[in-house]
Amino acid sequence: MKTIKLISGILLLTALFFSCSANNDSPLSCEEATAATLLAEQAYDNATSTNHDDLCNAYKTALQTQIGSCGDASGALQTIIDDLGDCTLTPAGNGVITVTVGTLVKTFETNVTVTTVGSIRKVRAEDNMSSSDFIYFEIQQGAAGPNSISNFNIHLISSDYNPMPVVDGGNWSSNITVNNTTNINGTFFGYVTSPTTGADLDLNLGSINVQL
Repeated sequence: MKTIKLISGILLLTALFFSCSANNDSPLSCEEATAATLLAEQAYDNATSTNHDDLCNAYKTALQTQIGSCGDASGALQTIIDDLGDCTLTPAGNGVITVTVGTLVKTFETNVTVTTVGSIRKVRAEDNMSSSDFIYFEIQQGAAGPNSISNFNIHLISSDYNPMPVVDGGNWSSNITVNNTTNINGTFFGYVTSPTTGADLDLNLGSINVQL
């Protein structure tokens, strides 16, 4: 699958950064360490329930290396490391995200997880019938109202789909009605497009009901 290939490529490239450093017996430059952290973060954002812990630990290692190479005067990098904790994925409990894709109703209520990094909640849920299909989005703790969610991604049949830009005719909209210490509830709809295939989908009646 494309997602697996992407993650494998990111991990390989990250490993090469550290390998080159080890072979030269010199630390990574700040630019190299920052690039490696970005790659590790991208892989972590695409983590599944099966590879979450490994990708999380790789992200923490990259952050620690970046601190060693660049410093961390503001403490922002260390805060991310602290928020990642021991990298053990904790299920969010009961939860379901449903959406009509064209005319097909999709239900995502398997391996529902909410991972908090800093003040950002990263929500992910897998399809009941196919764990390769999933929905992912991010939201600030406590944020509610129109268009509160960001980095929305729905993965269907080996392709990622993201909200279509308005300049391309997109009509993406979301509304979070509850976002507290126990629940995230809301709705969403609109056109999404695949950056790799160029295919478009129409999402309707999207409903978010996640219990933390």
